[in-house]
Amino acid sequence: MAGRHVQVPEQIRRIYVAFDPPAIFLTSLAPDLMVGVPFDRPPAAARLLPPEVNRLPIVRGATRTDPETLLTLGVDLVVVWNMRGPPDAVADRMTAMGLPTVMVDAAPFASYPAAFRFLGRLLHREARAETLAVALEAAMARLQASVQAIPPAEQRRVYYADSADGLKSQCASAFRGEVVRLAGGFNVMQCDTPDSMAANVSVSLERLLLLDPDVIVARTPAIARFLCADPGWRHLRAVRTGQVLAFPVLPFNWAERPHSQFKLLAVQWLAHRLYPDRFPFDFDQATRAFYRVFFGMELSDDDLARLRG
Repeated sequence: MAGRHVQVPEQIRRIYVAFDPPAIFLTSLAPDLMVGVPFDRPPAAARLLPPEVNRLPIVRGATRTDPETLLTLGVDLVVVWNMRGPPDAVADRMTAMGLPTVMVDAAPFASYPAAFRFLGRLLHREARAETLAVALEAAMARLQASVQAIPPAEQRRVYYADSADGLKSQCASAFRGEVVRLAGGFNVMQCDTPDSMAANVSVSLERLLLLDPDVIVARTPAIARFLCADPGWRHLRAVRTGQVLAFPVLPFNWAERPHSQFKLLAVQWLAHRLYPDRFPFDFDQATRAFYRVFFGMELSDDDLARLRG
């Protein structure tokens, strides 16, 4: 998906995935072909992942795994995130080692259906990949129809708090903060920075007081708790009126870091929180349906309570 030409084996039986986003894609498509996963699975997260994923060993990302270890794994294919910066270097290094290496889009969200279809063709799992791609497309089409009907005067102004102190954010055009736009919010950070794995933009509390967003959405509950407790933030209307939200974080952060198919739930959840009358969203029903499609799992009431936090 980076426009390169790569010769791969006809039958791929062992895959090493060098970055979290494509690894999480493959947990839905082909966990049986993965030699391991690069991400941790603390007990709270492991309870919300399929058994076949939890049985996989941890094989760290390529920046933390030595080449000799990779060569002993007997992999047929390496999958790398198609992103500027470290992933490019990793792909070059894997190729130099003689390992067939493909790059897969995991940002922006609009590329996810194509990513699943690409992986499906690559691994001869076209039918399963098509099911996942269509699920993404259908849900997003419903959401976009609702979002496009929002009059500009009714659009909620949103600040995305992306750091522990809340003073780093994502520009409106950035893929890391695209959940705000996809959910129909107006990102108050109307700036433009080159997209990269670590891109962010700093903002002062004084500037935020001038912007005075209607809603603050925090990447994690810990960030949201800090903003609600810190005296400086209490001058913002969103804090005073209880409009500080935080994305669910199990088994992975739903919004980003890592980017994954859980963003589908994140966008719908946020759209409902911003526009409850325009976008109905039954958390339990939608999350159960997502897990059935993407993981073949049936969630219990206790599982749903953990996901809601």
